[in-house]
Amino acid sequence: MIYAKSLLLLSATVAVVAGCATFPDAESTAQRAEQMVTEAHTLGAPALLRRTTQDESQRACSSPGGAKLTQEHSATIVKTARDSIKYPASGKLTGDWKTGAQLVADGRGQRIINGQVEKLSANGALCINCHLMDAKEVNAGNVGPALTGYGTQHGDSEAVARYTYERIYNAWAFMPCSNMPRLGASGFLTPEQIAHIVAYLIDPQSPVNK
Repeated sequence: MIYAKSLLLLSATVAVVAGCATFPDAESTAQRAEQMVTEAHTLGAPALLRRTTQDESQRACSSPGGAKLTQEHSATIVKTARDSIKYPASGKLTGDWKTGAQLVADGRGQRIINGQVEKLSANGALCINCHLMDAKEVNAGNVGPALTGYGTQHGDSEAVARYTYERIYNAWAFMPCSNMPRLGASGFLTPEQIAHIVAYLIDPQSPVNK
């Protein structure tokens, strides 16, 4: 019995060593993972398949083995992000803070329901999923920094509005590979929606600044 157990243990050890010896490199593993994600979306809906395709910046940010970004890659990501930023047709970077209040709490948009992407005329932003904004909100997340008093601290100047707008539109223009979604660059939010959110953050009358 002892001999049988020893033989079984030896066989398992050999199998593990052999498995490690033949395990693919990090790049091959990453490519296989990407393939598995793509193959998992069997419905073929274009909106679903687009979610599985990384752009150049995303590929640089998810290098196999956790490799750090080079200065060249970082500069390229920042430039690409800045080039992606578009502004409202009106030229106004601040909209209506009350509409912004609705957007930051609205989680609708591009959810997959019964295998189909939710159809809406406009998506919500669901900013409170990651940020505390209104101090009275009890259901806010803490993945991102709290933004309570944002306008009180930074003011509501044109420069602040532009910075805030651009940061929401594509955060990678300021911090490459940030966890902040590229809400405007991805087409998830319109420039006008982002302007409403900017108003919610900086308008003195907004609950954020009370």
